[in-house]
Amino acid sequence: MRIRTDLAAEYPPPGRMVDVGGYRLHINGQGPDPEHGTPTVVMEAAEFSLSWALVQPEVARFASVWTYDRAGLGWSERSPKPRTAGNIVKELHCLLERAGVAPPYVLVGHSKGGLFVRLYAHEYPHEVVGMVLVDAAHEEQELRFPEAVARLNQRSRKQTARVLRLMARLNSTGLLAPVLKRYSDQLLSTIPEKVREMGVAVVLSDSFLKTAAEETISLDENYAAVRAAHIVTLGEMPLIVLTAVDQFTALESRLPARDVAQLRKVVSELQGELSALSPNGKLVRVEGSGHHIHVDHPQPVIDAIREVVEAVEH
Repeated sequence: MRIRTDLAAEYPPPGRMVDVGGYRLHINGQGPDPEHGTPTVVMEAAEFSLSWALVQPEVARFASVWTYDRAGLGWSERSPKPRTAGNIVKELHCLLERAGVAPPYVLVGHSKGGLFVRLYAHEYPHEVVGMVLVDAAHEEQELRFPEAVARLNQRSRKQTARVLRLMARLNSTGLLAPVLKRYSDQLLSTIPEKVREMGVAVVLSDSFLKTAAEETISLDENYAAVRAAHIVTLGEMPLIVLTAVDQFTALESRLPARDVAQLRKVVSELQGELSALSPNGKLVRVEGSGHHIHVDHPQPVIDAIREVVEAVEH
């Protein structure tokens, strides 16, 4: 059996490691060098950069596109700073600056990554000219979900954090490798096998499991931080919001039908509110996809990025 260190050595970072103040973050660019004033696409994942494996190479056909790993995830080193939205946004800004990835940016964010890219645009408005949100989290969702759903989410996050911490303690034995191989096969089933193997390697890093637990626990605090920022507009930038229509099917066996119906209604309202942050915003409903649209059905994500990039250029 290959152990943790063997996997890590077999899959070095595909991009560059950049110092952002005593620790290094991983950033990976593809595509042509942007001409002066043309937008660069920067992608913020919920988990780590490899989740964009089906999207980034296609976007690279028409734009310069960069993925990165937040501190402690993927190939990036752990940060001494708490995993707050404010710290994450500052780290990304520093990373882009030190890596020489110049604005203007089209930001793409999935799930909680959508919180971070909207906060980035709020903090650095002159750098961001377009945005694509991929089934993005809304800072008020836990406050507006049906009570049963909110309770279920809270229990799930606490349980997930406990499991991740336990896995971190077990990680040094190497016994997690086959478990995580099965997990990655399920989560990233449509991604090429070699990329799935890389995913196992980075999950088995010393920092990933600890950081994933910290980010899970910090989610409520990050919702509150984005609410406090009071982001009521993104200006007039081109904006496309993709929402997964069929992501709640699994809940139908765990919750009363009225709660699931209410959840669908609230999510539709929240995603509509995100698209209304710009008069040039648009909501696109993706049929047949779960929460990870960029993995289940990457083409609508690629098309949305192309549309925003072309709108910025013209």
